[in-house]
Amino acid sequence: MRPVLIEFGGIEIPAYGVMLVVSFLAALWYVKRNAPRFNISPVIIENLAFYIMLGVIVGGRLLYVVFHWAQYESDILGIIRIWEGGMMFFGGFIGGFLIGALYMKKQGVAILRISDLVAPALGLGLFFTRIGCFLNGCCFGTPSALPWAIRFPDACVAGSSPVGGQYLHPTQIYESAFGLALFFFLNNRLGKAHQKGAVIAQYLIFYGGFRFGVDFIRYYENSANFWINQVIALCLIAVGVIILINPFKKES
Repeated sequence: MRPVLIEFGGIEIPAYGVMLVVSFLAALWYVKRNAPRFNISPVIIENLAFYIMLGVIVGGRLLYVVFHWAQYESDILGIIRIWEGGMMFFGGFIGGFLIGALYMKKQGVAILRISDLVAPALGLGLFFTRIGCFLNGCCFGTPSALPWAIRFPDACVAGSSPVGGQYLHPTQIYESAFGLALFFFLNNRLGKAHQKGAVIAQYLIFYGGFRFGVDFIRYYENSANFWINQVIALCLIAVGVIILINPFKKES
């Protein structure tokens, strides 16, 4: 684990922040590269990326702070230090989707059409982001006796947690590997004939199902965090199924 990726001249560059930037750039590269196939202007993609990133940061951080308020009640300025880690994926997903959807609505772009294009990029972003979580030592799992379980060093979130010093499930790696596999699967589906909304629907169903399952071996400070993520995961699955059943051929 390496919470600080680079250090020089007293300046520390956190691994999580670096991987968050890499995640964003990789996703943007993928979407821009495939946008011409959907007759979508690169300018719209760049603007959309900005708004989605804003929504991801605000939504992800806000939900994390709400469920980890004790960590910030005596350090209010710590709320804005997102480069130190501390984001909740579902908060970022919801925030990014809402702001992105509002922008696409304003531009008159079919939401499901562009969502299909973005879906594989979400898997790619998940791959890089969870590597950042692993290096940072956050989003870790419960104690495990499996041969690939990992004991995190004391100088990270996992090491200083109540389960620190024990071998834990590397749930960050599980999710990162799943994100990469999901990227390749959805990229293949995007290149084939599909009904509008089918690719994003499959992302919602597969990721929601995976997240619902992996959360049972992920460490949570309290049961409230666990249950809210379980509910959101089930909601993602339900939304994905609804999209597949009703392709929304007439979008408003």
